[in-house]
Amino acid sequence: MEPFMNKHLLTKLLALAFVGFFQTTEAATLNLKFSDNTNIRSFAKGSIFDVNIYINNVADLAGFDFDLTYNSTNLSAQLLSSGSIFGTDTESLANSITPGSGATLGKIHFAEMLSGSVATGLNISEPTLLGTVKFQALNVSAGNALSIIPDPIYTPAQLLFLSDASGPATTITGATVHVTAAPAAVPLPASVFLFVPALLGIFGFGKKPN
Repeated sequence: MEPFMNKHLLTKLLALAFVGFFQTTEAATLNLKFSDNTNIRSFAKGSIFDVNIYINNVADLAGFDFDLTYNSTNLSAQLLSSGSIFGTDTESLANSITPGSGATLGKIHFAEMLSGSVATGLNISEPTLLGTVKFQALNVSAGNALSIIPDPIYTPAQLLFLSDASGPATTITGATVHVTAAPAAVPLPASVFLFVPALLGIFGFGKKPN
């Protein structure tokens, strides 16, 4: 179940989104990356893997709120871990996983903001971790898209929020997962079974005491 969202915090984010529509936007990026820093990878059926969410090129960041969608027929989202980008001043608004059904995509809702007592946001000029999602590969399949989209509560759509009530334009790079068949077990050669008894004989195992 999605955690309760404090009405004051929600009101603040909605206000930032509304005012931000009339402000000059700044370039910002949200990227999905696997552990090898790529965004397209193949994983064997049944394997567990991480997808990292990075932010970059944004000044005065005060909060974020977005959904990460995925094909829950072929992938299972196990856990969303926060990168605690705001440190001890982090206020969590949403951290939830909702599996899809049929053609409906699964959704991961992730939202955090600076504590109301902090007046200045973060300046980010290099890739910085927002959070990590742990997935399990379920079914052999190709082209499973992982996408970041705005939460539908905001009009106009917005992903990031600045402390000066502006909202930066944001470039998004998603990720793609291919699920391959699990590797077949490799049988031991027959020679192994002949070798083991001989080895035991050399070291005297199995001999009856005199």
